[in-house]
Amino acid sequence: MTDRAIKRVLYANAWWNQEILNGTMKHAAEHGWHLNIQPCLTGELPRRWNGDGIITLLGDTEGLGQLIESSGCPVVSLNANYPELHLPTVSQDSSIAGSMAAEHFLERGFTSFVYYSAKPLTSHTETRFVAFQKRLHEAGKEVLTLIPPPAAKNDPSVGWEHRGRWLEEMLPSLPKPVAIFAYNDQDAVELIEVCIARSISVPDEIAVLGMHDMPLFRHSAGISLSSVSTDRDQMTKTACDLLADLMDGSPAPDRPILLPPTGVAARASTDTLAASDPRVAKTLRFMIDHHADTIGLTDFVRVSGVCKTVLYEAFNRELGRSPYAVLSAIRFERAKRMLRHSNEKLRAVAYSCGFGTPENLFRCFKLELSISPGEYRKRSAR
Repeated sequence: MTDRAIKRVLYANAWWNQEILNGTMKHAAEHGWHLNIQPCLTGELPRRWNGDGIITLLGDTEGLGQLIESSGCPVVSLNANYPELHLPTVSQDSSIAGSMAAEHFLERGFTSFVYYSAKPLTSHTETRFVAFQKRLHEAGKEVLTLIPPPAAKNDPSVGWEHRGRWLEEMLPSLPKPVAIFAYNDQDAVELIEVCIARSISVPDEIAVLGMHDMPLFRHSAGISLSSVSTDRDQMTKTACDLLADLMDGSPAPDRPILLPPTGVAARASTDTLAASDPRVAKTLRFMIDHHADTIGLTDFVRVSGVCKTVLYEAFNRELGRSPYAVLSAIRFERAKRMLRHSNEKLRAVAYSCGFGTPENLFRCFKLELSISPGEYRKRSAR
């Protein structure tokens, strides 16, 4: 390939979305392009781009619109929130993401739900909320929205400080325990920061779920963030392949290309089962924190502060199951997670999740799913 044949593509994105950057660089290299990443290094868009194509995730419609108009080359966007730019787009399917978030919280027994967005919802950005709400309505649940009002004109703090003060007033009044699905990971981390400031327990009082599972936010809040995951490698590959077709003269698709999320990456911010009875909540937290240990009824009674009969009645009333059944469910969920997301041997999985032996783990999977742990791991990898 001669230098004249090398296509020059501008990467008009922010530096902090590392997985998008890595994926774009990888798949641009596969196409043999030169990828100019100056905008993500300097935070500045050029006034004009004399290259062959642009890949962008930015939402600055004015500056980006001017660049696109002056450059006159094919553009592919990884941001579906700005349809007014009329760009060929590759993005995640927000409807599936909203449904996944609702299922994640329903599986954990929540009955109170909130959708939080730092910015007002529009006809295009509310897709995720509508899907979240729809799935919960199907389950007979209602959803509150938590959207900060605009800051006063004379308020010098119009950004995250303004939202933080407003959230400090609002969060204590929410019904507890409550599950909050945030519009994105940045909004989710803001929620957790306010919870820490107000001594609100995450996840036992407020469980927080983000969106996009970005490395920058996963562990920045002191409490690791659960988030709906996006396959950014597939997203950037699809975007690069689309841009290659456009630069070769193919017509743009007439609608966005939407890719399904890969699932929920469950971490500490939603690692709980919902219970309004404080005795049950204490026991649940003990079970979650000590599920790998040899624990039993004596421990549950001690932690809860009530006798066996009262504790069983409270568990059945709150969760419809006995304490032992709940502990087994916690261990089973941990085992499924380890099998999906690690290469640990079955003996290590059994030990880490409280089953003791591979034989006990095998019996549990056969009873619950009618397959072995090994078969579950194979199917989850497909």
